[in-house]
Amino acid sequence: MKEYLYLFLAVLFISCNSGNQNRYVISSREPINIDSAYSGSCPSLFKTKDGALIISWLRDISDTQAVLCYAEAVNGKDFGPAKVVAGSDNAYPHGENLPRVIKTPDGRILAAWGASNPNPANRYSGLVYYNWSSDNGKHWTVPQALSKDPNSIDQRYFDVDILKDGRAAVIWLDNRKITDKEGSALYFATFNENNELENERTVGVTCCQCCRTDLFVDKDGNVHMVYRKIINDSIRDMVHSVSFDNGNTFSVPQRISPDNWVVNGCPHTGPAMAQTPEGLSFVWYTAGNGAGVYYTSSEDNGKTFSEREPVSARPSAKHPQIQITGDGKQWIVWDEGSSRGGRIGLEIRSPEGKKLEHIYLTDSVGTASFPVIKPSSGDQLIVAFSGRQNAANKEQVFYKIINEEY
Repeated sequence: MKEYLYLFLAVLFISCNSGNQNRYVISSREPINIDSAYSGSCPSLFKTKDGALIISWLRDISDTQAVLCYAEAVNGKDFGPAKVVAGSDNAYPHGENLPRVIKTPDGRILAAWGASNPNPANRYSGLVYYNWSSDNGKHWTVPQALSKDPNSIDQRYFDVDILKDGRAAVIWLDNRKITDKEGSALYFATFNENNELENERTVGVTCCQCCRTDLFVDKDGNVHMVYRKIINDSIRDMVHSVSFDNGNTFSVPQRISPDNWVVNGCPHTGPAMAQTPEGLSFVWYTAGNGAGVYYTSSEDNGKTFSEREPVSARPSAKHPQIQITGDGKQWIVWDEGSSRGGRIGLEIRSPEGKKLEHIYLTDSVGTASFPVIKPSSGDQLIVAFSGRQNAANKEQVFYKIINEEY
């Protein structure tokens, strides 16, 4: 399986029409190949404390394995040469289990990725591995699985973020359950200054086994978790939990929307959240009381939520992500199918949640899926995603640079 990794540059211009409403126009150039000698997939984005942007992806080394690569852009758009994370050659590509390369405020780099771990108990199980570099990627520690507990044989659908004290934290789904009910357990842990995982503990139960989780640290240092929970043995809805003490304790999970989606299986599409000047915003997919991608917000740290609003009412719309620019605007991306393939959608909302624009970043020729988005510099954002230009082409990874101009 050879998938070439490309960069796709575009500019999004904002102009005013006669009604003083903003109109968004896309113009694109030919794709730029970031890793031309190799195939790749699963892009992810991270912005450092000093404003640099890191893009990471998986470079294929066989039909079933890959190696984790990353590149850094100090100015937010011009990426340096690709670097390989040593020891990551067991990585297994999966769009809901994206790899991560992040940098702590003291300059250490943490890399994490999923790997296949078939065993007699579950031939589909996997592990999450991590390692560290303290010299800007020249040398790496020996990779380790998240948990040293031999009973932990299935670790997947993880996320990482930086706590207010500068430590890295991680959440993941794990087979080690404290209940006989269906679902995985949600675990939380932190890394110390010696690059060791510590404080590992269960923070959630009966979680949907194959949907990605979202770990988010807000501007006040509060630690949020959003994930799909199995409720009453049949409903699979999104829940939110928050910690006001740097991850030591978490609130009781609250549903962000009473979708009441009864489904006997895992949708493979997780949630995302962000913080606006008005509070918290959430996006997710459900097929409860109408299939599609939805939006809700909370002004009281998750005690109550606004009534959900559709972002895309297409049943094929999935895998949403959301980010906020400096002016408070909310930028939502997702993927959805069409008769000619898949495409990436973009919706822009005001800080208060009012819809400003709804457009598509890609045409519907071929496929496009699993978008990620991140502000880079000034009024600029980057959207990265996987896709094919047409059915005859192999899957590629693109990103678009989006600029706001007034």
